[in-house]
Amino acid sequence: MSKQVKQFHQLIIQNPSLVEKLKKAPDRKSFIKLLVQMGTEYGYSFTNREVEVYIAQNFLTLMKQFS
Repeated sequence: MSKQVKQFHQLIIQNPSLVEKLKKAPDRKSFIKLLVQMGTEYGYSFTNREVEVYIAQNFLTLMKQFS
């Protein structure tokens, strides 16, 4: 699992505007693409695959935060 994805996730949950932006993604593919794009904008570097692995490992937590 990417340490950077985990670090970015911690940043996101502390920023309600980022959470709201991600909630607007219409599907999983769009959510992942947006997350990678936002991560890059904030100086993080991770791939779609790293996000997919992180989601798989933290599914229940993420569902509560982004639904």
